[in-house]
Amino acid sequence: GGGLAGMVAALKLAEQGFEVYLVEKDDELGGIARRIQHTLEGNDVPAYLRALRARLADNPLIKVYTRADIVAASGYVGNFTTRIAVGPNRDTAELKHGVVIIATGGGEYKPTEYLYGKDTRVLTLLELEGELARGNGQIADCNNAVLIQCVGSREDNRPYCSRVCCSESIKCALKLKDANPEMNVYVLYRDMRTYGFKEDYYQEAKGRGVMFIRYEADDKPRVETITEDNQNRLRVTVTDPLLGEELIIDTDILALGVATLPAADNQKLSQLFKVPLNEDGFLFEAHMKLRPVDFATEGVFVCGLAHA
Repeated sequence: GGGLAGMVAALKLAEQGFEVYLVEKDDELGGIARRIQHTLEGNDVPAYLRALRARLADNPLIKVYTRADIVAASGYVGNFTTRIAVGPNRDTAELKHGVVIIATGGGEYKPTEYLYGKDTRVLTLLELEGELARGNGQIADCNNAVLIQCVGSREDNRPYCSRVCCSESIKCALKLKDANPEMNVYVLYRDMRTYGFKEDYYQEAKGRGVMFIRYEADDKPRVETITEDNQNRLRVTVTDPLLGEELIIDTDILALGVATLPAADNQKLSQLFKVPLNEDGFLFEAHMKLRPVDFATEGVFVCGLAHA
């Protein structure tokens, strides 16, 4: 995989003198990181990606294949053979290598909840970040913005926490306040999970007036369109558990903290390289504590969102 994790892994290995084949299914490297503009701490992600691409291109030990799919794999540690189909003509190439690193990344859940896909004012957090980065003046002019957490995560069919969504919502909330300090920004959450030092940014958001309202899993927010005073309003209703009363917010924009999905290729790669998947579809390491980045199959390793 040629996402952020795969690119870094390739560079680190090449800098130690190993020849590396980097196989990416998309037209360009970067994966989901191409849609991220800044980290919560303010680091410039596009600039970092450009620098990584330049270093990859300059390193003679790294051979990059884009628009490539793995067709077959065989062998064992020190003697793997992987056949790939590359480019629009699906030309085949056979790669000989000693180890495998699976860095297939993850995907963004496209919700059916909360009028997503039915109302253009409803976005995912990554889509909102993209609009903010493009300087969308309509967003800066908003009076109210609502962010809803745990959309598609921590449900019966997808019980895991997607982990990065709370930090992404804090980042977007702060960016909204940067664009318009007078905007009312509401974050509707089940549990805020801003890990480690990211908790500081949660406190900053509270200090800048972002309003956090907890909701229960069995009493989720309700989103509807209401025609009132000849205006089509996007209305969010949420029960405040502290007050025990419903809060009604007519919002200009609604952003959803959606689940991170396992890569669609995980099942195929699991079979090709004889490595297991967990019940959620992510790749399952040999031992959570003792061998957290490799598999029971010797010579096969995992990194990035392919793991969890």
